[in-house]
Amino acid sequence: MITVRLVDCVECSSITALLEDIDCKLTELAKDLYNNTIFALNRPIQHTVFWDLLNYKRILTYRICNPDYALPYTTEMIASKIKILKFK
Repeated sequence: MITVRLVDCVECSSITALLEDIDCKLTELAKDLYNNTIFALNRPIQHTVFWDLLNYKRILTYRICNPDYALPYTTEMIASKIKILKFK
């Protein structure tokens, strides 16, 4: 299976920038969910994207304190997943 990976991403190198990016996407998804509930818009909600972003945020938050946390997954791998989830 082919996995997509972003290379030469300047914003992807810092964990704090990735956390800000995740927060923006979570805010956008939460607004969509709120508007969908209040105005009965019946738009599809991406629940899996929401939970994936929360998991990536947890991993990156732990990685700030302990750089050896979840070593098989590099920050670049997580950044590429976040950027791909952003466009779904």
